[in-house]
Amino acid sequence: MDTVSVRCCIAGAGPAGVILGLLLSRAGVEVLVLEKHADFLRDFRGDTIHPSTLEVMYELGLLEELLLLPHQKVSQINAQFGDLALTVADFNHLQTRCHFVVLMPQWDFLNFLTLEAARYPTFHLRMQAEVTGLIEEKERVVGLNAISSGGTIGGTYKSGCGSRWMALSCPDPGLT
Repeated sequence: MDTVSVRCCIAGAGPAGVILGLLLSRAGVEVLVLEKHADFLRDFRGDTIHPSTLEVMYELGLLEELLLLPHQKVSQINAQFGDLALTVADFNHLQTRCHFVVLMPQWDFLNFLTLEAARYPTFHLRMQAEVTGLIEEKERVVGLNAISSGGTIGGTYKSGCGSRWMALSCPDPGLT
């Protein structure tokens, strides 16, 4: 068993996990993101980036570079029911820099985020590493177990989170 020790481990390299890893790495926190798939080329639940997320990208200084990737902008969503035309959503009135939703394949967004995060020496991404369970001590999550292409990974981590496990434990008072 390969034992890894990092301050923060994130189970799942979806948008939330990768952005969390990027933010923590920018702050100098040693981060390991585990993703069970070999790449991001698969169907996702959504290929939209909403104005609030675009605002975060702006605040991180990444918006201009992100919008260089192929995408479409949608500022209104309209529907037609027979003779009745309706505006279902109108993003033009939002108090954000971007008054639109970006339509972009999620794999492009994830590749963009992981490339940006990889610029920081404290960010580590391990693909083909599937989380199989949590390690608990005294009723607290202190780590996780994972299976990777290189074998089994086990270790004590200060934090683990992801959409599948939805577990977050921060025993280090400096990391909340």
